[in-house]
Amino acid sequence: MASRACLVAVNRTIRAGGLAEDGVHAALIDMARNLARRMDKAGPEEAPLNLLRLYDSAVTKLERAAAPRPAPKPVRAAGETEATDPVGPTSPPKLEIVEESPLDRIRRDKARAAG
Repeated sequence: MASRACLVAVNRTIRAGGLAEDGVHAALIDMARNLARRMDKAGPEEAPLNLLRLYDSAVTKLERAAAPRPAPKPVRAAGETEATDPVGPTSPPKLEIVEESPLDRIRRDKARAAG
């Protein structure tokens, strides 16, 4: 009996990604399953290189389709740019020296020793 490891893996990816079999990814799902069946039939050791590449590409596309989408960028009004957007400070914060540098410490110690 032939192994069904590739088909099971594809089905798990589809289920985990929440992809609908009759949705916009139907063709991709069908292609991935068919390639998985061909991989299972040939065996991973004897499968031709082009079949391995097609199967890998299909699985990668399934993973991309299942990945969460980033939130859309906000639409800016006409003439508004990031520079005119009053979200953050307009100038960099003022930097303050918190502790004495090692060079300043050496100079201070030499000045005390000298006199």
